[in-house]
Amino acid sequence: MKKGFIWIVFLFAIFSLSACTAKEKEFSGSGITITLDTTFVEKDTVQVPFYLVSLDHIFMGMRETKSSLTSYGISSLSSYMDGVLSNGGKSSAEVLSYDEDGVSFLYAYYTNSVDGVEYGYMLVAMEGSSHYYSMNFGCLSKDLEDSKDQYLEWAQGIIVE
Repeated sequence: MKKGFIWIVFLFAIFSLSACTAKEKEFSGSGITITLDTTFVEKDTVQVPFYLVSLDHIFMGMRETKSSLTSYGISSLSSYMDGVLSNGGKSSAEVLSYDEDGVSFLYAYYTNSVDGVEYGYMLVAMEGSSHYYSMNFGCLSKDLEDSKDQYLEWAQGIIVE
């Protein structure tokens, strides 16, 4: 009887631990492919062409043709990132770079208030063959510090055209 009880407790522990891990799912839109967990779903929105949301996080992505940005003096990923931050009123954000294992992008963290709620974001800028891409991961501002490692991990898996 005692052995059977121990097995039941052991199996319950295994099943409850495996249920906590969300499986991965690949999403694609606007020339962007990203692998997130299955808690994310795609939503239609007028603000950005590629919008994913979960209970705790959002992901937004858009692209702009390189040729259309040259008239604004944007001719590099760095000048694109500066332009995106400046346009959003966040030009004081520190721009960091990631370049490992063939993956390269610029990123910055910032906060913004929307309807009185403070959100934290990680802006990611990538360069494709004919487009620049700006993408944001977001959460409540109070959760940003704890989300930074996860956002960086997700960003490393982004593929752009």
